[in-house]
Amino acid sequence: GFCWDVSEYEWERSFKLLEQFAKREGHCDVPRKHVEDGENLGKWLDTQRLTYRKGELNETRQQRLEELGVNWNPKDAVNNRKWMHKFNLLVKFKEREGHCRVPAMHKEDGENLGKWLSKQKHAHGLDPERYGKLKELGV
Repeated sequence: GFCWDVSEYEWERSFKLLEQFAKREGHCDVPRKHVEDGENLGKWLDTQRLTYRKGELNETRQQRLEELGVNWNPKDAVNNRKWMHKFNLLVKFKEREGHCRVPAMHKEDGENLGKWLSKQKHAHGLDPERYGKLKELGV
């Protein structure tokens, strides 16, 4: 049918593009300049986050974005994903070597795992959840 509310139509179109991105990539952390089907999806998502921070995002839209997995602070999401990637490399190392004593200069899949682990051990204020994961693994 005919859509009288152009802004609603555009929001729905962008949301569908975000769903498409999330299904393909496994997350909603769209790079700022990312274009999806001709639309700057990264810019659109930045606008949603700004509207949210101002307290002006419609509750239904906010809920739909959160259910899809949108993180209102994208830097946290990216940092968490990077941390988990390194942690999974450590798991792989332990499965192969039987311990978590990673040499300082050791690289795993091209990543400097030894340096990363050293930073985790000496980090002041390491997130308790991350600390728990490392301890559970035997670090």
